[in-house]
Amino acid sequence: VLRAFERELGRNVTRPTISGIMGAFGAALAARDLALEASSLLDKNALESFEHTAKPANCGLCTNRCSLTVNTFGNGRKFISGNRCSRPLGKEPNKKSDLMRYKYEKLRAMHGKGDGDGSRGTMGIPFGLNMYENLPFWFTFFTKLNFEVMLSPESSRSLYIKGQHTIPSDTVCYPAKLLHGHIEALVEQGADAIWYPCMSYNNDEGIGDNHYNCPVVAYYPELLAANVPALSKTKFLDPYVGLWRHKDFKKRMCKLFDELYSIPKKEVEAAVKAAYTAYENYVADIRKTGREYIEAARKDGSNIIVLCGRPYHIDPEINHGINDLITSFGFVVITEDAISDLEGFAPRRVLNQWTFQSRMYNAARYVCKQEDMQVVQLVSFGCGTDAITTDEMRDILEKGGKLYTQLKIDDISNLGAVKIRIRSLMAAIEARKAGK
Repeated sequence: VLRAFERELGRNVTRPTISGIMGAFGAALAARDLALEASSLLDKNALESFEHTAKPANCGLCTNRCSLTVNTFGNGRKFISGNRCSRPLGKEPNKKSDLMRYKYEKLRAMHGKGDGDGSRGTMGIPFGLNMYENLPFWFTFFTKLNFEVMLSPESSRSLYIKGQHTIPSDTVCYPAKLLHGHIEALVEQGADAIWYPCMSYNNDEGIGDNHYNCPVVAYYPELLAANVPALSKTKFLDPYVGLWRHKDFKKRMCKLFDELYSIPKKEVEAAVKAAYTAYENYVADIRKTGREYIEAARKDGSNIIVLCGRPYHIDPEINHGINDLITSFGFVVITEDAISDLEGFAPRRVLNQWTFQSRMYNAARYVCKQEDMQVVQLVSFGCGTDAITTDEMRDILEKGGKLYTQLKIDDISNLGAVKIRIRSLMAAIEARKAGK
């Protein structure tokens, strides 16, 4: 490491034997350079009366439930550490700077009877994986058929533990493992049926060689059916469906819901049509809102982070409040699906067959043309497809003169290393500006 520094800097580098306290020397040098008239350190008398207490606490203002340390000093001042956003300090987040938060709140509101009357009973929908992509479609479809949509609770550590005993393999990604708790919760809430279909393909957006869902997203319903005993207490509906083939899908749903609930064909066809419209409106709204955030950021002179990942990475339990952390540093956060349509199809070095990755590639290409944008890629530990995606994203960005920052996330919520990565990104952005 020492030699690497020397080669990079082009000068000799010394590693002193007191390296453990070099941070203190650095702080002293920084204080000297401030040219202060007097020290702000406490004098002897103040030290003798100095009082300090520290107590742990959990912030309950959002689903992050940050583990805080509240430091209280004798003069009444408090310092709170461990928070990932500014809420514990009494400040509400700026909703016009975080598209992740906007999407999450919009999706979370999709439950209940909608325009229907709920006369056909409750249809449970687990709020995880590709439901973060397809929920606008399914919510509209079922409420138009007069089902009441019962959305599973917000993800949390306790929800994960609720379903942990049914997880057959610990190597699968955390977003998938969370689904077990969501299913258990829906059964406990008394859902008349649970809808979670297998979907090999996503909608075809014309930006990749194909438009698959990853194998975990596509077929996890079958794993749940085989491993969650509680599902015997309700009706678990996990048919294979393909939203991208509109005519075939309509025929499939008419037949299926005639067999399951004896619902007339015309009623199902009308629900399918309304569901496609609702999904298209949702996609259009995300793109429109994302561009409004970009425009507002440019008016304010704020830098923009495109937080690239999967639709389910907007779940606060999965991302551990990374979006709050980034916006607390003054960035505006948008997601890859808000700008992926601004670039067309382009061949990649690898087989580009996954919809969500195709969006990230297009977003990265677009960012390379924007001076005020950088990409941060979220990767779930255990994601097989990202073994390819990360190399491709790095290649696109570095060839385009951009920085590449990857944040790997799992069920561990300590964001100390993430803070260092974000501050390093900020420093690199400023260094590049200064270099110009």
